[in-house]
Amino acid sequence: MKSQLLMQFDLHHRIFNNVLEDLSDKETNIRVNGNTNMNHIKYIAGHLMSTQYGFAYLAGLRPEEKWNELFSPASGSRAMDNIAYPDIGEIAGEWNHMYEGIREGLVQLPADTLHSRPPSPMDGIIGNTTLGTVFDNTIAGLWAFFNHHQAYHIGQIGVLRRGLGKKAMRYDGPEVYSNENK
Repeated sequence: MKSQLLMQFDLHHRIFNNVLEDLSDKETNIRVNGNTNMNHIKYIAGHLMSTQYGFAYLAGLRPEEKWNELFSPASGSRAMDNIAYPDIGEIAGEWNHMYEGIREGLVQLPADTLHSRPPSPMDGIIGNTTLGTVFDNTIAGLWAFFNHHQAYHIGQIGVLRRGLGKKAMRYDGPEVYSNENK
């Protein structure tokens, strides 16, 4: 189970970077067709970055969380217009800066730990919601939910980039890790 979760984590790292490729900072602030019921790419990318902090906690890291008030669901954030968001390059840079440390921490998680309850403050994310009908309230369940969350929002960015006239997101790219390193 752990190797499959880790492969998804690695894939999301690659496609997060791919889906942002060739987008200017200005483009990431545009709401497609001016529809304010839709998020803009920058908000979704920042929201994805906030989930990386959740992964960091699972991996035993305690990073300084950036931009919580702008992107964290716990702070009640939502996409806004005409505010000073960080540059999309800063968001992607933070994601990429954290990737190796998170990955190493996830690799080091003992297999039996995957069946234990998530640490605070993440112990209620699944157990206290309807997510508990899909994902169990274990570290593995939370990791699986985070993987699902990342895929869902990366897909949203993929659709929005097409709405901006960009090429479709691609899955290819340099392999982050080969199978023998997993």
